[in-house]
Amino acid sequence: MKRVLCVWLPDFPIQRLNNELPETKSAACVLYFETGNRAQVVIASPEAKRHGVRSEMPLAEAQTLIDSALFLPHDVEADSKELRRLATLCYGYSPFVGLEFSDGAHCLTLDISGCGHLFGDESGLARQLVINLAEWGYFAHVAAANTLGAAWAIARYGHCTGSDRRLRSLPVEALRIPNQLVTKLREFDLQRIGQISALPEDSLPSRFGRLLNERIGQLYGRLDEIIVPVPQPEPIRATWTTEETISARQAIQYVCPNLLTEILNTLKSRNEGLLKLTLLIKNESAETTSIEIRLARPDNSLPHVLKLLELKLERIAIPKRICTVQMEASVIAPLQTRQQSLFSETQDSADTNRAVRSLIERLSARLGEDAVVRPHLLPEAIPEQAVGFSSLAGAASGQKPPANEVALATTTRPLVLLSPPEPVRVDSVDSDGIPRSFYWQRQHRVDRNTSVERISTGWWQDSGATRRDYYLLETSTGARFWLFRNLSKQWFLHGLFE
Repeated sequence: MKRVLCVWLPDFPIQRLNNELPETKSAACVLYFETGNRAQVVIASPEAKRHGVRSEMPLAEAQTLIDSALFLPHDVEADSKELRRLATLCYGYSPFVGLEFSDGAHCLTLDISGCGHLFGDESGLARQLVINLAEWGYFAHVAAANTLGAAWAIARYGHCTGSDRRLRSLPVEALRIPNQLVTKLREFDLQRIGQISALPEDSLPSRFGRLLNERIGQLYGRLDEIIVPVPQPEPIRATWTTEETISARQAIQYVCPNLLTEILNTLKSRNEGLLKLTLLIKNESAETTSIEIRLARPDNSLPHVLKLLELKLERIAIPKRICTVQMEASVIAPLQTRQQSLFSETQDSADTNRAVRSLIERLSARLGEDAVVRPHLLPEAIPEQAVGFSSLAGAASGQKPPANEVALATTTRPLVLLSPPEPVRVDSVDSDGIPRSFYWQRQHRVDRNTSVERISTGWWQDSGATRRDYYLLETSTGARFWLFRNLSKQWFLHGLFE
């Protein structure tokens, strides 16, 4: 099934201005467009809106409402360039990223079909994208649906789901139609999409044009709509070739600093850093050896990245008769600059974080990315299937588990799970069937217990239908155990609380 994620950037020209000129964040800003002798407001910051400034208002009227505001000409070209830059950065989430840049709408559209599982699920993908956009300095609304039209409508006009009932309740503006057509529909008292959908389709073109039928068809998936991908920029590469082939590891290490310096100089001019670096070593037989370096945060430190390359080179066999060495910045991102703290405690914490990231990257380069991982919760009912592991070096920085996941992991679940669960002998139960005494390694007498927690899955799950009744039992010695009873009324010990 096709899935589309829409990313709407409210007041995007103002957000872009705040990123370029941080001093404007605390000021009232008004962007205007001037044509001939007429100038009108294009967009105003929230502070200016509180004084009554609105889009399409004459500039002279806006100046009378708030003379202390910062009035600047609207740079459409700069908006377009920045939106395209954000689109290229989003290629880490989808192979197809498009954009919408018309009628004041600034949206990114991502085809995320089959991509959700790479981030746990669709919610994890959307959450991480919002986090990254915030790190890049942008606030966004996101929504996923089966069609581009539905995702756009939900992101802009704010319903949690894309069900037919929800879509029918949205205003007609959610159909992505020009303002003139919106005005015409309202003249006929057509306020909601449901009102238009109830009308005969063949009667709409004669009154409102063909665009209305087309947008309704795209909203409900009756008409296909493709995402036109934004062209990705040319990759940043540096290549070294030789007529006399080489085979020594020292020769590769001698070439790498020059190639990396060339790449990092290009990135520094764009205020960007490396997240993934690929080194390709080719020999006379056209055989290629590939080495990848992943970083937890964008970085353009020559000594640090060179050290990671050296650690990787130590782990591979250098091919014979090498003729070409090529280096490519595979994944890049804006550098995340942070203001220095006035307080030593905060600064010490930041220095510690940088040291930890450097250690993680070096361990990943030496041992392999699959050997340096972190656990994260998965949306699975069966406890032993509810945890996964992801590479620390390849993970985006700043990603933290949601608060509900932290609570779940630290309160209702034991830190130690037995694999597989071990059968226990229950010697006595109370009137509700809860163990009062059981044997595991030795006899245990139960003093307290929690209420039952039932975990069940459907027959369509990979593991088949499962039902377990879990109890947290505390014994007379203060030890706590996590036991469950299956459908066959057998008891198992699954976890220990420390």
